[in-house]
Amino acid sequence: MLAAESGNDGWSHDTSRRSAVQIMKRAILLLLLLLSNGSLSGLAADTLEEFSAFYTATTNGIHGAAERHLVKLSENDYRLNVSLDAKIGGFEIGELEQASVFSYVNDTIRPLYYSYQVSGVSSANETVIFDWDTMLALSANEKQSWSVAINRITLDELNYQLALALEVSDASEAVYIFETLNGNALDQISFRVLGEEVISTPLGDFRCAKLQHNHEANGNRSTTIWLALDWSNLLAKIEQTSASGMEITMELTNALVANRQVSGLTK
Repeated sequence: MLAAESGNDGWSHDTSRRSAVQIMKRAILLLLLLLSNGSLSGLAADTLEEFSAFYTATTNGIHGAAERHLVKLSENDYRLNVSLDAKIGGFEIGELEQASVFSYVNDTIRPLYYSYQVSGVSSANETVIFDWDTMLALSANEKQSWSVAINRITLDELNYQLALALEVSDASEAVYIFETLNGNALDQISFRVLGEEVISTPLGDFRCAKLQHNHEANGNRSTTIWLALDWSNLLAKIEQTSASGMEITMELTNALVANRQVSGLTK
């Protein structure tokens, strides 16, 4: 009888522990997803403004710190990088590295190479090489690879965010749709401008265009994005609520745009 009771208690504790781990894992994955969806800065021009931006994010006691950098590699080529460390109780539990190398000619972004890697409680990696002569992209993850036919407007899963920032010239209501390569398929990603709003961040107050990411596949999930209109549409804040009700917030803490220190509105 004692052994049976001990066994029941052990199963109960183990089940609770597994449930807690699953909740934490979902929170981390959502945090990684959110922080990889916000490298926004730039306005239509012959050349793009280089930038470095730093963010903090929180969800369910998990804290993330992200960096984003746009670097000019040559006359027409750029590299956009995102890195993230997720921590709980001071311990690192997840890391993300995401990069896009692309050309920018005639106000058009054309992806050349894309990579994505997640490590920690969850792991994944993906690379994509774009061949514009054959109009094909070689997409591969840790398990398999694909050759995918692409279109002139196809973007990768990181630089479409930069394309969005280039398209939004003001806070007038509009809908923006982008085609991206996701694994072995082409996806449509849609954003709707809701208007202009002044928001507060750890770096100060910013006059922003407020946008909503349209999640057609999951009506219970919502993502709201604020772009700083006075700083080349630099991402200032993101709020996301998952289908399970988990809330995530990411805010700008420091940034440089074209070697200028980003600052909030003067009061």
